[in-house]
This record gives sequence, C-alpha cells and structure tokens, in this order.
Amino acid sequence: MYELISIQEQSRWQRILDGLNITDIYYTNQYFLSALKLDPGVAVLFYYKDEDGEVAYPFIKRVVNNEDVTVFDVTTPYGYGGPIVKVKKDQQRLVNNFRKEFVEYCYKEKIIAEYIRFHPLKQNDHLFNNYFKISTVFETFTINLKNYSIPIQTNGDLVVKKLGTVRHLFEFLVLYYSSVRRKEETDSYFFFTNDYFEALISSMGSNLHLFGVYQETKLVSACYVLAKGDTIYYHLEGSLSEANYQKTMRTLLEKIAEWGKENYYTSFHLGSNFYKATSENSIKKEIANCEPVMFTIGQQIYDQEIYNRLVSLEDEDIIRKYRNS
Repeated sequence: MYELISIQEQSRWQRILDGLNITDIYYTNQYFLSALKLDPGVAVLFYYKDEDGEVAYPFIKRVVNNEDVTVFDVTTPYGYGGPIVKVKKDQQRLVNNFRKEFVEYCYKEKIIAEYIRFHPLKQNDHLFNNYFKISTVFETFTINLKNYSIPIQTNGDLVVKKLGTVRHLFEFLVLYYSSVRRKEETDSYFFFTNDYFEALISSMGSNLHLFGVYQETKLVSACYVLAKGDTIYYHLEGSLSEANYQKTMRTLLEKIAEWGKENYYTSFHLGSNFYKATSENSIKKEIANCEPVMFTIGQQIYDQEIYNRLVSLEDEDIIRKYRNS
C-alpha cells in the first residue's frame, strides 16, 4: 500500500522521516518549500509500506504541457534525493513491489517521465539499477569531520566570518551572480533568482548558514551551507574574481570544516563540479582526502511517444540540466 503526503502536511511528512530515521536535509519538507522556486510544481512524499519494509520517496510533480490533456513529469529537486528504503525482510521484493506501485501511480496520473538525482552519501542508486537508465555525472568528496585535523592557519590576509543569512544576502548575491556569469557554459537553469534565496532563508531557518571570506575589509567569497542531523552540505558559493581563488576557497572550506567539527557534525559534503578540470575540484579532493563517491542521475520514460513530442531531452541535455552544479 502507499500513501501520498502533500507538502502542506508538514507534521505527517516529518513523522514518516522520523520513522525511517531520515535526518538528511534534502528529504525535509522545509527544503522542498524552497526547491519549488526552482522547479514549480506539486511537492509530494510517496510513502510505501508492506511486510518487507518501507520506502520514502519525496519528489516534485511538474506540468509538462498546456494542451487539452495535461501530462506531467516527476523529479527530485536540486540537490540529492531518491527513494530511501528501510528493509524488514526481503530487500529485493520490497524494491520490486514499491516500483510496481509507483509505476502504476505514474500511469494513473499521466506522468510521462521520472528523473532522480540519486544521493551519493546514501548510494541509493545501486538498488535501482534495473529500473532506471543511470548516468554517472561526477565524483563527489566528503570530509570526515571525526578524523579531521584543523590545519594551522597560514592565510594571514584572509579572515573567515560566520555571517547573518538575511543580513548579508545582498552581499552574497553580488558574489554569486559574478561567479555564475564567469562560467560561460553554465546553463541558465543555474542563474537562481533572488526569490529562490529568499525562500531558502525563510524555509530553512536555523539549518542554513552563511560563511564569508574577507580580504582586509572586503568580502571576496561566501557560501551557504545546509546542516541537519550529522551532515553539512556545501550548497551555493560566490566569489568576486578568480584572483587567489584556490587560496580563498581552501580557507573558506577549512573554516567551515572547523566550525562543523566544533559543533559535533560528522560529515561535510563538498560535492564537486560539472567542469571536471576546475581548480575547485582539486581543492575539494585534496581537503577531503578520501575516496570519491559518484553522483548519478536516473531516468525512466513512461510514454515514449509523448515524451519525444514534448520533451525529447538527449542524454547530454539531461546531465546538464540535472547535474547540481
């Protein structure tokens, strides 16, 4: 059996997450409230339960067309997601039965396609290899804060401060839009508008933090991080220029890791970057000092004819659109 929980049912949504011991920020009702600014639609938590276990799968249902017969697709929001499985008896049978119910739901609701940004820390893509076309996007890196040694600070001209998420929003936006415009290949999807950041601040509350790097009295780099449970996620960053970028980025990440360790978080997920050759990736890899975990995207088409007529995204287009960077 399955149950559909709307985003308005916040307490019910949270009880299901609690029952499955899901503390990850990307599965929360609050995160979906902000994500709807990027992917307008209806946020739903699909909750499946049988004798073999339980599955929680939050997603956004979006309108694909405006014709006489409306059709939809479903996607996980910007970030990471996908089904979380809690097994009681038989894992494969649970996954099979869950997918059977979900596919029937998609046909019933005229959903023609499904896209999942699988969660690299949950590695939930492995359970669904037989149900999706899986595309590998890039490596991601995570600092194990339990074993993290705080480095001796040698960047004397740079100072990192924890900033007010509301008070310093405008200053962050100046840096953010400056960075995005420098990435010539960046898809317009990633020019997040001011109302997204306002929704992020409003919905995330104390789970959102802003850190900034000052050179003398000038803010030269800043980033928002998400923190809940035992994990911090590097979310969005902006910098004034490419000058001394490696030094600035390293200083920023090290200071956030130090703050995370002091506040009893155990992991700081740095993510990665779609542009594999960037200096940002090499810094993240070096600081994390761990084996990378792959970030993957899953795609399933339920009505190929309508999909080809209305959407018809090539593999490269799908990766670019859902790449998270």
